[in-house]
Amino acid sequence: MSTIIETLEEATDNAGFKGLSFANLQEFNAFHDSFNFLDYPRNIIIPYALTGQIIENRKKKVIQLQGWALTRIKEDTNDWRSIKLEDKYIQPLRVMTEKFIVAIVNSDLTDPEVTNVAYTIRPEYMLLNSHLFGVSYTLNWPIKGNLC
Repeated sequence: MSTIIETLEEATDNAGFKGLSFANLQEFNAFHDSFNFLDYPRNIIIPYALTGQIIENRKKKVIQLQGWALTRIKEDTNDWRSIKLEDKYIQPLRVMTEKFIVAIVNSDLTDPEVTNVAYTIRPEYMLLNSHLFGVSYTLNWPIKGNLC
């Protein structure tokens, strides 16, 4: 059985991202300039929270994943509301993010007793920086109760 980090890294790679990073919004604001254009699109995850319940002596756990799928663009962003940005940058990152989420949900860590897993993918225009575009996402990932 894979670890949580291994599953996140594998899903990130399979979705086509250039890499996985962990950062909260304040940390990301400080280090995003250390990436060059070749390091994008990037999957950035907030260090995740774990919630759980014990139901009839069985552990039920959920990892609350929040993150961003971002790319850095070279074009002038004076016209950042342009429909071209949607087609060229936002929609491809929606597709990649959905691949990432599906890979996680289809992993061997997912609780097989949970059949409905909801997620949200939102557009992000000029996140923290006029040249970062993409999507943010949330996922409540039900995992098997025997993980530590």
